[in-house]
Amino acid sequence: MQAIEELKTELRINRELTEIVDALKVIAVTEFRELAEKRKQRYTVFLQAFAGFFRAIDFSSVQHPFAQDSAGKLVLIMLSSDERFMGGLNKRVVDTALTYPGADHAELAVVGIQGGDYLRSLKRQFTSFTDITSKKPYEAALQLRQFILETGLGGQAGRLVLVYPKPISFLVQTVEALPILPCTELLFLEQRQQRRREVGHEAASEVLCDSSLTDLIEYLVGTWIAEKLLEVLEDCRQAELSAKAVRLEESYQTLLDTRRKLTHQYHRTHHEQLDKGMRETFSAQIKRKAES
Repeated sequence: MQAIEELKTELRINRELTEIVDALKVIAVTEFRELAEKRKQRYTVFLQAFAGFFRAIDFSSVQHPFAQDSAGKLVLIMLSSDERFMGGLNKRVVDTALTYPGADHAELAVVGIQGGDYLRSLKRQFTSFTDITSKKPYEAALQLRQFILETGLGGQAGRLVLVYPKPISFLVQTVEALPILPCTELLFLEQRQQRRREVGHEAASEVLCDSSLTDLIEYLVGTWIAEKLLEVLEDCRQAELSAKAVRLEESYQTLLDTRRKLTHQYHRTHHEQLDKGMRETFSAQIKRKAES
């Protein structure tokens, strides 16, 4: 049986740890909600304005690696997190990327030390970005965009896919695979051709372009990639916060269970010591009476 002083110490440590874990959980939940509220309308407004370029200009006839489907080399970029409590989600991101069609012969790139460590344990070669963090999404988006544009324009990749964690709800995270190159999602070739047939060729031909369509594609695609990366990195950050909050809640409940057990053990030990003291006192009184 543990001494009562040891139990008191354990209870004090448990109480302090519980308070710290609860505070960290509240911080994660608050930051998650603030981020979700801040980004709610921003990207919708941007894409609505950005789509205006493609209603006015037809890029469907331009020969450019960003604008046409290609069977070239596949590049998979995995976004992992170096936050605590993210080991399981990081593993899911890497495993999802490695099961993507063509992943066996793809070039791999990973953001984050933990994802890189897991890939290294699987004996896979990869390019590592250890200085990129979802806590600084704008700077991270610019660095990743530079890599993507250089990879695409340099001909090293015919296809490029981002694999990243995305929050479905506060309690549930999934893993998404988002094709970035070629930008068929951006250019909407079939939809724009249909709009062109509906509004007539004359309406589109009235647009005067000072730059070449190739230069316009590269500029617009670069802008779109930066926006997509910001969106993805904020998804990653929200997934980090939700996963952290869930794990902290599990730890909080575990600490509460431990506290209940320690409290019960403390009271039982305390009562046993009181009972023992009373019995010893009673025995000593009987002994003194017998001696007298």
